[in-house]
Amino acid sequence: MNEDVFAGRWRELRGTLKSWWGNLSDDDFEWAGGQKDRLVGLIQQKYGWSRDQAEKEVDQRLREYGDGEVGDTLGNIKARTYALGENAASKAREAFSAAADGLETAGSYVREKDFNAMAADLKEIVRKYPFYSLLIGVGLIYLLARNRRID
Repeated sequence: MNEDVFAGRWRELRGTLKSWWGNLSDDDFEWAGGQKDRLVGLIQQKYGWSRDQAEKEVDQRLREYGDGEVGDTLGNIKARTYALGENAASKAREAFSAAADGLETAGSYVREKDFNAMAADLKEIVRKYPFYSLLIGVGLIYLLARNRRID
């Protein structure tokens, strides 16, 4: 990453730089202000490294960062976007299929059972899950009361 790109992307890089060099404070980053030589000097001072060692560290980290994020081509971005779209479509198909299966199961339950069997099943659910049943009941009462006020 050259000096101009480094200075132009300084604000974007600050979070990454903080994760690389935790001994540097926000004031240190403000003072460096996107100047690579100041950053090298700060790292040299805070970590007790030689100037060459600090320069090599900064150059290596920025090269890795540039290869990973700045180096994306339009083709890579398109490929990633397409893959994300395919993944989202696949998840939507799975969710729709699961919802359709649930509705089909509920429909067959209603067709097969009479009122007394459904009441017995409901009674069993309330016994098994009393707290959740209470919350659902309170929610239904709230919705019914709210609906009456609107009318």
